[in-house]
Formats: sequence, structure tokens, C-alpha cells
Amino acid sequence: MEIGTEMRKGVSSLYEDQLHSGFESLRFGDFLEDEFRQDYLEANFQKSRLVIGLSLIVVIGVTLVDMFASTDASRFMGKFGFTLMTPMLLFTLISSYIGHRLVYQALLALSALVIGVAGSVVDVQASLAGQGYYFAGQVGWIFMIWSLLGLLFSAAAALCALVSLIYLGLAAYVGLPSEQLFFEGFMLLNINLLGGYSCYKIEFAARRTYLESRILNQRAERDGLTGLYKRRAFDEYIERIWRQSRREQSHLIIMLIDIDHFKPYNDLYGHQAGDDALKQVAEVIADSVQRPLDMAARYGGEEFALVLYGAESDYSSDFPERLRQRVLDLGTVHEAATHTKFLSISIGVAVVNPDTRRSLAGAIQMADEALYQAKEEGRNRLVIKQSGTTEIETGRFRARAAS
Repeated sequence: MEIGTEMRKGVSSLYEDQLHSGFESLRFGDFLEDEFRQDYLEANFQKSRLVIGLSLIVVIGVTLVDMFASTDASRFMGKFGFTLMTPMLLFTLISSYIGHRLVYQALLALSALVIGVAGSVVDVQASLAGQGYYFAGQVGWIFMIWSLLGLLFSAAAALCALVSLIYLGLAAYVGLPSEQLFFEGFMLLNINLLGGYSCYKIEFAARRTYLESRILNQRAERDGLTGLYKRRAFDEYIERIWRQSRREQSHLIIMLIDIDHFKPYNDLYGHQAGDDALKQVAEVIADSVQRPLDMAARYGGEEFALVLYGAESDYSSDFPERLRQRVLDLGTVHEAATHTKFLSISIGVAVVNPDTRRSLAGAIQMADEALYQAKEEGRNRLVIKQSGTTEIETGRFRARAAS
């Protein structure tokens, strides 16, 4: 059985959905795509750094030789290498350690293009001088772009096509023989087809491995009793979705849910009945959380946590109210309850807009305060707190629960 064909019930898995829908175009949904690219870049850091480092050494050596050469063309290439290529490769190497992915990828692609253009000029000059074997260097660099720089297929394809066209354009402009142009064009076409096929298969396999590993990790991160995610998985996920929400300026709804009078229920009906009650409530929560970027988890004991990404404003009241009513409609008898004779839940809701003034810890604390207020006001109800309109107190419910 393929990964993802089971355990579909419960938290909606974005990774499983993507694996089933396919990715022949080498593109995931926006959230997964950003996460995969970061992962793919980190996996290829060592390889791309090695190529850029060796290229820097070669460029410095060739530049020094050219700057003291006798011909004007060589001296020009020496100045070109000293003023542009060397600094660019150096900045690219440094940026790989800074950690800004977009800057590094941009510099890496630009460095590959500049080296390809410089190589085209040198190769064409060498061909004019009867040294056609320099063309092997151009072929080698194109293959390195495809296989060793760690670029995504789309970026590598654009770069290799551009470098190949620039070379052929220069060769035609200076008047190289048509037979040579045909042969070299045929060679470039073949190396690009071979390199492109290899690059596509490597990225496709990397994307599939990425999805499958995330699915396996998710399964390991599920609570054995309820089937929901564990607290640790929720904490890691909400940190990622918080950053995503801040980038896209989209609000989050954070919910904390507590089963009312759960300890008296356990004492009266026994631990097996308590486990059954936990599973019933978890099933209601899991069936309700269906949107791809939403997540539910067992937060601890009889408490659950949900995060809803980019939901409409009325969702913050409609969704938890439906959730509360569905649990009540289970009709699970709870004679020890003071507010009703059926199993019920209290819900604290925080609606936040992540920005530099609001921390994730503060947002969770806001939901915590809302939950405490719901329990203070009689249980079997929900309380909603809005970001920017709520004064956070002390997280009283969590402190009481811990004690």
C-alpha cells in the first residue's frame, strides 16, 4: 500500500494531498513549495559551495594570468574577472552562510550566468585562434549547472538555455564556419537534453522523498489514543504557520478546547470510559478540521488545540460554536457535571494578525485567557478574544492546571 492511502481520517494532511494529486510540473502548492525549496537548498548547500569555491579559485588564477598578458583581449578579460566575476563569486559563497535563501539563489544563478557568458567569449576567441577544444569547457560548465549547483529544474533550464544561445549567437556573430556551428549546436542540444532529464528526475525524486518523509513524520507525531497530532508537532507547526501568516499578512485563529469536568467523569465512569470520551471529542474535532493549512492536536490531558489559517472573520465564531454543539449532541451522559448532564467542552478563541508587535506566545496566551474565562462563566461555552482589542493577563488557567 502506498504512503498516504491510510489514516486519511483526522487532520487533513497537505503532504498526502499533494502526493496523491501529483507534481509532474515540479510545483507544489505555495505553502509546501516554499518549505520544499528551503529544504532542497539546505540539502544542496555543501555541493554548491564546493562548486562556487573551486570556480572562485579558477577565476582568480585565470584573472591574474590575463591581467599580465600581452594582448588587449586577455587584459580585458582579466579586468572583467577582477571587477565582476571574483566579487560576485565571493559574495555568493558568503551569502550561503548568511542564511537568506532568496539572496543566495539569486547570486548563485547570476554567478552561473556570468561564468557561462565569460566562458562563451573565451571559447569563441579560442575557436578563432584554431583552438576548438576550448568548447569542451563550455559543455562542462553547462553540465555543472544542470547537476552540481543544486538549482531547481526551472532555474537550471533557463540558465542553460540562455548560456547555450549566447554562445551560439557569439559564434555566429564572429563568423565561425557553419559546419562547426552545426556540430557545436548539436552537442549543446544533446548535453542539455541529457542534463535536463537528469535534473528533472533528481528533483522529482527529491520532491517525492520530501513528501513521503513528511507523511511518515506526521504519523510518528500523532497521539496514539486520539489520532490527532501530539503537542510537540503542534508547537513546531504553529511556528511555521505563524511565519507564513506574517509574510502573507493573513490572520490566524487559535483555539484551545477543554473537556468540562473531565476528572469527575473519569472518577465516576472509569478510565476506559474517559479514554472513549477523549476519542469521541477528538473525532468530532478531526472531522471538523478539513482545510489544508488547518491543524488540530491533543494539547495535553483532556485539552485540545487548533490553528485555523486565513479563515473568514465570521469563521471565528461559527466554527467553534458548531464544534461545541456537535460534542454536546453526542449525548454522552455525564452525571457529575454541574452545568449539564452531558459531556461538553469549553473553548477559548484568539483571532490574531501576526506582526512585529504580537508574539506567538502572546497569541497562545490570549486563547488561554479566553478558555479560562469560558470556564469561569459556567463552561459549555466559547469566548473569543480579538488581537489589538484584548489586554492579556497572566495565563491563569494554565497556571492553575499546572499546579
